[in-house]
Amino acid sequence: MKIIDTKPFPASREYDEIINIPLYKICKVKQIVNLSNYRNIIFQSPSAVINFDQINLIEDKRIIAMGPGTSNQLRKHGYVAEIPDTEYSSEGVINLINKSELTGKTLVIKGEGGLSIISEYLNSASLKADELNTYNRQKFGSYSEIKKQFCNSDFVIFSSALSAEIYFKHIHNDQENLKFLAVSERIQNVIESYKKESRVIDYFSDDLVNEIKLTLT
Repeated sequence: MKIIDTKPFPASREYDEIINIPLYKICKVKQIVNLSNYRNIIFQSPSAVINFDQINLIEDKRIIAMGPGTSNQLRKHGYVAEIPDTEYSSEGVINLINKSELTGKTLVIKGEGGLSIISEYLNSASLKADELNTYNRQKFGSYSEIKKQFCNSDFVIFSSALSAEIYFKHIHNDQENLKFLAVSERIQNVIESYKKESRVIDYFSDDLVNEIKLTLT
């Protein structure tokens, strides 16, 4: 079984059956921020953590991560972040915030072009929030060689809407038995916009390969 994961950097846990083939690159961008202005820090992705220049200066903040991948990246720096119970999305973070009192100003750390649902909600609720972009996503100049690596694959995992869009524009060739897997309903909707079916999987399962095999039953 050949499984391709289009995540822009290798997953923390390696599997022999899963090959990491990124469809875009992550590039750090210039950041100017005074952390003393903020009580709460929300990270929207692992890349937001990886590319944040002041990651070692937030030990006195309330830290919230959108999902397990982001939380795991923060743990590498010694931080234990709050995460939503089940829905790893902007809505999940908002539900988490609404379950407890949020005091002080909030900084939402994300990538250029990323969703602004959280900061827009906080500001609409008179809970002051700013955004900081720590990276952008850049497409590769050519996908001809990358396309060859997808030959004879059984599953393709999409962890972002952008990777799905790039795949269907530059890679896809109607391979009959190929199955598509999404890590969220939002990404599944993007796949469906290209008239393709997909399954939403628990990408952070303790046994991702077995999780994928369950989609065959």
